Amino acid sequence: MLEELAPGIYFVEGENRGRYPFSNSLLLKGRNLTALIDTGIGPERARELAKEEKVDLLLVSHGHEDHFCQNRLFEGAKVLCHREDAPAVRSVKRLEALYGCPNEEIGNGMMEFLIGMFDLGDSRVDVELEGGEVLDLGGLEVEVLHTPGHSSGHCCFWIPSERLLFLADIDLTSFGPWYGCVDSDIDQFLSSLKRVKELPVEVAVTSHKGVVRGREEIREKLEEYGKKIEEREKRLLAFLEEERTLKEIVDAALIYGRFPEPQVFYRLFERMMVEKHLRRMEERGEVVRTERGFRRA
Repeated sequence: MLEELAPGIYFVEGENRGRYPFSNSLLLKGRNLTALIDTGIGPERARELAKEEKVDLLLVSHGHEDHFCQNRLFEGAKVLCHREDAPAVRSVKRLEALYGCPNEEIGNGMMEFLIGMFDLGDSRVDVELEGGEVLDLGGLEVEVLHTPGHSSGHCCFWIPSERLLFLADIDLTSFGPWYGCVDSDIDQFLSSLKRVKELPVEVAVTSHKGVVRGREEIREKLEEYGKKIEEREKRLLAFLEEERTLKEIVDAALIYGRFPEPQVFYRLFERMMVEKHLRRMEERGEVVRTERGFRRA
């Protein structure tokens, strides 16, 4: 279950290769403390890890269900999370609100999904992070990087001694960046991508794509990943050659391509992301609002 990437640093692959609803973790074993980044590896793997390792610190990369759902298995660990995302970790209801459910029925369905799929419950957060902290585990130092965009409190974790970076949900998947929550922000995502590209990373660990090695390979994948945002806006602009309602834009699935089940939630995510793009493009004068919806300027 553990793959050693460097002395005291172990990749813990989530079930189904870390694909949602699971995620990958990183185990860090210093002389004095052991830390685990995220707990969404799957209930069986998390139970096994909790039995085998005495984890002192749980580092929550951000407050989404697939990253902290098994926190309760690590009872003796102190939980650290950025202050912006701590409320969503502490309260499933707060997390549900961040998905921007438009009515009570969909909101109740989201709560049922979060609890039923993830057995999600409210979690402790013992320490609220700001970003910039250096955690000394004893011969192994971890720097907290606040990298908002995916969520307002999203963090990466940088281990300079090994030039290793845990990218969390800057996940380098072929889907590209995801910013489907109320607190997600496209411009912040782009700024975070620029920041991590400036680091001399030799090993990158992602939450859903696994491990990437080699500085040039990592930079290329970060570039490709970031370009998905521009590609989405080009598709949206072409679609708006004709006037379209918001519903027509969402139905076109320009971001998802097709909606997985449960479609009601993925349509919600598509709408949230499309609206963020439309606001950006409207501010740049590329798109104008009409009585029915939107069209290219």
